Amino acid sequence: MKTPGKKKSAKKLGKTGSGKKTGLPPGSLIHIGQVKTEKTSFDLIKADATSFEVMKDISLNQILNHLDPAKTSWIRVIGLQNASLIGEFGELFKLHPLFLEDILNTGQRPKSIVEEDALFFTLKTLAVDKENNIIADQVSFVMKEKLLISFHESELSIFEPIFKRFEVPAGRLRSSGPDYLLYALTDLIVDHYFQVVENVANALDQIEEKLITDMNEQILDQIQHNRKELIFMKKLVFPLREALGVILKAESDLLNRKHLRYFNDVYDHVMQIYETIENYRELNTSLKDMYLSELSHRMNKVMQVLTIIATIFIPLTFIAGIYGMNFDYMPELSFKYGYFIVWFIMLFIAGWMLVLFRKNKWL
Repeated sequence: MKTPGKKKSAKKLGKTGSGKKTGLPPGSLIHIGQVKTEKTSFDLIKADATSFEVMKDISLNQILNHLDPAKTSWIRVIGLQNASLIGEFGELFKLHPLFLEDILNTGQRPKSIVEEDALFFTLKTLAVDKENNIIADQVSFVMKEKLLISFHESELSIFEPIFKRFEVPAGRLRSSGPDYLLYALTDLIVDHYFQVVENVANALDQIEEKLITDMNEQILDQIQHNRKELIFMKKLVFPLREALGVILKAESDLLNRKHLRYFNDVYDHVMQIYETIENYRELNTSLKDMYLSELSHRMNKVMQVLTIIATIFIPLTFIAGIYGMNFDYMPELSFKYGYFIVWFIMLFIAGWMLVLFRKNKWL
């Protein structure tokens, strides 16, 4: 497994730049987060049972001129760094300033708000980068009658399957309205969660295998990395349950009651992912305990060997110490075979102790 890139946990779990809003009134439009696109751009997708049209990178005036109230329209706002342009867009489409504030704050927790003429919903996409780190992009939706607006931090390739489904003339996306489109996009985002969770599962399996076959110091770094990533995922998935619950309980004309069963299916997937994350957190903790236990076991083995060696040499050192004393009269010193007899006694004691340790299974 590739060694994960090191990032500071606190910065990942929080959001750098949140202090910019200190002291400002509610609804102040300030972008918080990384700049992931060169500019803020707009795409317009229109569809009905007989036609499908995509207009990329167009101006606000072009959007207003090409909107068709008879068709389901999807406006994609890509890039959130231009707060003034987002504010202008919000005024044109009569979006509440608090919606825009949450959209520009890319550290916003998943949430949904259902009002009489609009539904606001924000959540995170998850992916794994080349360094095996989990990365997230915020996607926010505002749904109105016959219109869905999505705000992305960057161009997201995960939505490509939606465009392919739009190309099918008999597809449900063309004729089911913006609420079904909102479901389809949300379902696609949540489905990618399973891929990310599976990546974590593979990492945990590799760590478990290494603990048995090739234990090394890098394992603890990998366990800590997985712990951080699982906490990060929990932070994004846990509030999504509540956000979907608000939509399921909403009494709004914007939501077709027949389509709520699909949102309920997404809710079930989120619950499954959340439970899996919790199980993997427990497994990761168990792997850490196993690592520390194995480390302690190896240390005990080393200490056992050193203790046995020290125990063997204690009587030998005692004997050598006796004959190292500087007395004038020591009868053994004048005995012809005294040296060899002392060696024999020392070797006998050492051998006898080794046999004793093996008999008691200490060695």
